[in-house]
Amino acid sequence: MKKLLLTALGAASTFAMAAPASAATIELALALDASGSIGSANFNLQRQAYINALSDTSILPQDGTIAIGVYRFASSTTTIFSMAEITSGNFSALITALTNMAYTAGGTNIGSAIDAARADIVGNGVSSNRQIIDVSTDGIGSMGTSVADALGAGIDQINCIGIGAGADCTNVVGGTGSFSLTASNFAAFESSLRTKLTREITGGAVPEPATWLMLILGFGAVGGALRASRRQKVNLTFA
Repeated sequence: MKKLLLTALGAASTFAMAAPASAATIELALALDASGSIGSANFNLQRQAYINALSDTSILPQDGTIAIGVYRFASSTTTIFSMAEITSGNFSALITALTNMAYTAGGTNIGSAIDAARADIVGNGVSSNRQIIDVSTDGIGSMGTSVADALGAGIDQINCIGIGAGADCTNVVGGTGSFSLTASNFAAFESSLRTKLTREITGGAVPEPATWLMLILGFGAVGGALRASRRQKVNLTFA
């Protein structure tokens, strides 16, 4: 019986190890449009939407499982916050960087933003299971080979939110499971942003059904062994 119990415990332990203990680490590069078509008032709405969404711990847990980088693009791109795993210790630095991010105006060089995000993801010391570039824009940007270059460098997804009727994310998205969303205007942007961030961050966190089945079977074996062990002890006691 002891051998059976140990075998069952070993099996359950093996199955448990196969399931992730927490959400997979993700590198999420956030590229914000600051081009001339945006305007300062709409840029402020866009920036505040990111601050509000990222301050929600149900979207961004401050436990180091999610790495965030922030990039502002117009004619060129500026790194606002270099990719870092977000914890309670550096979360305020992220929010400060977003708060201090100024509007610039200029062109809509989305390709430049993707290039900058790719370089930061590839060049940093963060180890992650998924790498995602996340673009928000109200226009149609110049792309070149940026999407192909990012995917070739190992970026898993490039996703996009198009804001307003003039936005077109068709040539921005790429990678398995990539997607785009739309917001009718900047006042509605935060709702779409929350939906997109939640989908991106939780995309790989739920164990596969087969994993749950293995866990149930494994712990069921433990329970069966324990019940058998108790029955054997009772029989021995009253023999």
